[in-house]
Amino acid sequence: MTRKTISVRINGKDTQIDHDLTIAQLLGQLEINIKLIAVALNGVVIRRNDLSQVQISPSDEIEIVRAVGGG
Repeated sequence: MTRKTISVRINGKDTQIDHDLTIAQLLGQLEINIKLIAVALNGVVIRRNDLSQVQISPSDEIEIVRAVGGG
């Protein structure tokens, strides 16, 4: 069986991902802890509580920003 993928841009890099993913599922596949990052989809910041409900579409632009502590 052929896996269906879509093309998206993640942090400026064109990437192929499974076609039916939410942002939370994508972050899980990338092994990224959602508590330590912020995500923007097509320039709009997505609330952490909504990550599991927001579906990724072809050509979406996703920015994943890690929190950095310091002073």
